Amino acid sequence: MSTAVASEYVRKMVERETSGNGDVENAVRRLARKHGLSFWQIMHLRAGRAKTITVEAFTSIRRAYLDYCEAEIRALQREIQQDRDRYEDNHDLQDLGNEVQALAEKLRLAKERIGA
Repeated sequence: MSTAVASEYVRKMVERETSGNGDVENAVRRLARKHGLSFWQIMHLRAGRAKTITVEAFTSIRRAYLDYCEAEIRALQREIQQDRDRYEDNHDLQDLGNEVQALAEKLRLAKERIGA
């Protein structure tokens, strides 16, 4: 458990959640609402001002990050499936789909380890 790791998770989630300049505060609010974290908790971690973090907060942030990764994997799976439907027997897409499925399984195991 590390404040630095939690800060990195938060920075990545905020970066991907923002829709442009000036949207950081709204992105933080969306993430806080979605994952049951406080606005200030996320802001302090994002800015690197948090000195310590509780085990519960770290677990919540890690769970939120894994949930976010899971959503990204689902989006990638949908995109690959759409391309496979469009281009039919493309072996590259089949291979990529298999890799994404393997990644989804690794993520499932990671979530299982933390009880998510």
